Amino acid sequence: MSEKSLEKPNGLDDRAIAAKNSEIEAKALIEEFMPFLRSRVARYSSCQGEQVHEDLVSTAMMAFYEALHSYESDKGHFFPFANRVVSARIIDHIRKFSKHEGKTVSLDEDDEDRVLTQSSAINVVSIRNYEAEQRRVQLAQEIEQFKIEAESWGITIDSLARGSPKHRELRSTYHEIILKVSEDETIMETIHLKRYFPIKAISKLSGLSQKKLERARIYILASLLIKTGDYELLSEYII
Repeated sequence: MSEKSLEKPNGLDDRAIAAKNSEIEAKALIEEFMPFLRSRVARYSSCQGEQVHEDLVSTAMMAFYEALHSYESDKGHFFPFANRVVSARIIDHIRKFSKHEGKTVSLDEDDEDRVLTQSSAINVVSIRNYEAEQRRVQLAQEIEQFKIEAESWGITIDSLARGSPKHRELRSTYHEIILKVSEDETIMETIHLKRYFPIKAISKLSGLSQKKLERARIYILASLLIKTGDYELLSEYII
């Protein structure tokens, strides 16, 4: 039986499984996900040169292909799995580029242990100061990256601040909704691929009225972008 005669699976998870044995399906998924891959690359390439941007696009495509061939149903839904793989490969590429260019990169755990063993108390303090500075720089970079992504949805930092819940109980309610939505494959596909915030589907999932969801749209959407994106530090402040 040829690949063309195979019945095309409906769900993204099923399509990802099928793509392991079908280059046609794999190429179709890569083409379908190109806007998503380019949006991931855009977060980082805004601070890099044109050549780095093109290299990152190629890296993202290869990472997505890798995700297709390593995906198993017991790893959860395909989309968040692929998102993690793609994001990790992009970050690795940026770090290797920075190291090659002689730019500052963070110490890994093995390097830190070795330095701590060989250093005096003064050096330990220096390392801690270095780590604090690296964290500050990383957080600033994440904020700038998020601003770019948020603006593509018509969200500004000011509008997010105004739309953030002030009461703990309401914030807790929103966080429960954010968690449920982030684990719903269909809704997250709609948001990331179709770039649409499906209020009706989220209302049905969460039990919150569409009217109340509309008031919370900016906060919930921004939180979902952060939760499912590459915002390790920023997520500590918002999620």
